[in-house]
Amino acid sequence: MPPTAVSSRAVRFGVFEVDLRACELRKNGVLLKLQGQPFQILTLLLERPGAMVTREELRQKLWSADTFVDFDNSLNAAINRLRETLGDSAENPRFVQTLPRRGYRFIVPVERVDQDAEVVVAEAVSPRETSRSEGPAPQRAFPKWKLWAAGIAIVTALLPTAFYFWKLRSNHLSTSKIRSLAVLPLANLAGGSSQEFFSDGMTDALITNLAQIHALRVISLTSTLRYKGTQKPLPQIGRELNVDAVLIGEVVHSGERVRIDIQLIESATDRHLWVGSYERNLEDVLALQAEVAGDVAREIRVQVTPQEGELLAAAPPVNKEAYEEYLRGRFFWNKRTEAGTEKSIEYFENALKKDPHYAQAFSGLSDAYSMLGFYGTISPQEAYPQARAAATNALRLDKNLADAHVSLAEVSFWFDWNWSNAEAEFKRATDLNPSYDTAYRKYSNFLIARGRVSEALAVARKALELDPVSATLATHLGWFMFLGGQPEQAIDQLRKTIDLDPFYARAHRDLALVLARQGSFTEAIREGQRAIELSESSPIMLEALGYAYARAGRKADAEKILSQLERQRAHRYVSPFYEAIIWGAAGDKDRAFAWLEKAYRERSSQLAWLKVYPPADELRSDPRFAELLQRVERGGREQ
Repeated sequence: MPPTAVSSRAVRFGVFEVDLRACELRKNGVLLKLQGQPFQILTLLLERPGAMVTREELRQKLWSADTFVDFDNSLNAAINRLRETLGDSAENPRFVQTLPRRGYRFIVPVERVDQDAEVVVAEAVSPRETSRSEGPAPQRAFPKWKLWAAGIAIVTALLPTAFYFWKLRSNHLSTSKIRSLAVLPLANLAGGSSQEFFSDGMTDALITNLAQIHALRVISLTSTLRYKGTQKPLPQIGRELNVDAVLIGEVVHSGERVRIDIQLIESATDRHLWVGSYERNLEDVLALQAEVAGDVAREIRVQVTPQEGELLAAAPPVNKEAYEEYLRGRFFWNKRTEAGTEKSIEYFENALKKDPHYAQAFSGLSDAYSMLGFYGTISPQEAYPQARAAATNALRLDKNLADAHVSLAEVSFWFDWNWSNAEAEFKRATDLNPSYDTAYRKYSNFLIARGRVSEALAVARKALELDPVSATLATHLGWFMFLGGQPEQAIDQLRKTIDLDPFYARAHRDLALVLARQGSFTEAIREGQRAIELSESSPIMLEALGYAYARAGRKADAEKILSQLERQRAHRYVSPFYEAIIWGAAGDKDRAFAWLEKAYRERSSQLAWLKVYPPADELRSDPRFAELLQRVERGGREQ
């Protein structure tokens, strides 16, 4: 009887085998029940092992466009059914990996058998025929062409697996080129906007941990938050932020557990480079954050110094209730509004009630009071001593908190006028966290106030590299050009900033001051009015319009602004510095110096600018100005 050929077409991975013709899945030869869309998803994943199959591809191929179903729920149910059959899980995937908001990937090698294989079936031999033979029956010669065909088939079957591992190795090698990184806002999978504070807080913590590595440039939270919920392609985001790679992921906070799934993507090519999944109890969340940062650093082969390694490893357990209160505080503080900052103080204080030894909560409290003191929500005498006390407590508990060093520097700079101590604290902060944009921005304030123009501009540009889509930092750069004696460059920079963000009040305010100083009064007044419209007439904005009116000779209008500042003083702190500048521009030096003396007694923050502030130029020739400047330079210590 001639041999019988049996055709088969199968895909194998581990103990599983898929018959693509019969649409059957077997485990160790045992048929498993998997049909419909779950089986079709499996076949699509098996076609491209190691590659992403997007949710959109699955929708187009497996769901009819005119079928009225909730696609997301339907797809999730199908994926869950597939995982259940394979004994897989989303938390610790062995076969099917979730790429949050994007798609899925089959992550184990796959062996394909696509050729027709011939199976030789031997004929039955009678005992009599066997006895007549002089020895064993001769083996049937196997044709050479079949040996060649079998070899080619084996190579063909192994090619996808070889390609998969080559791709993984290629991806691993490409990670060594990564020197700049953006962490996009982690998706909140817990459901509901009430948990947004937690996912944003985890994003911030991951950025902070990675930013401690000097060899890596990490984009700030204020820039990456702009991409929350965006539909922009990752290569476009990478170009806008000027980074080699982005981290995307999701966070789930459920009960006592926290899980983070994270992916490293090459921004130029949108190519997946690495994935990690982490889960801890909430009290160990700091260790979780440090582990993620450490794994990312190792994956991209960036140099981590022993000191940086120690900082990453320093992750003590936290009081989970205090931690959640702290994250809520940071959430409101990051809004950078008076109301948000005042709300943040409430949460930071709640965190300290639950854990009086929580250094980060003290640091947050210090940041909040520093912000309120600078913008004049409360008086300097009320704000800065509280900021100093909180920062001192934070550093007593943890000397390596960069943001606490910045807060202490802010007090020394704006309130104490202790220039040497302020600079030392700013430098300590940037040493601890070389990607902390806020530290560079505030240090540049100090440098320009001291007349160190080239250093200030360099540090301001460094801050802008770390927060490249920030209207705040773009405005600061223009402001420093003005303070540094480059008014034309300042006007150009501020106009560009307004083109990018027409609703940023501070850019209009700064442009109004520059234009008024340069004699372009009509445009200056228009910009000052726009600043007030966008800021609800805050004192710092009223100063600019009042100065423009006074410089233009519109004294009656300037006095209306002065009256408005006086009315605001009834319900909030208003720095006397603003009135002094307006009276000086109006030509009334006596009133100007009277208000400057009041600002000095109150230790108004704005006096730190006095050495370089162009709107005060009308007063510089007066001997009283030089005497006041000397007192400020001595730190307010009378001789």
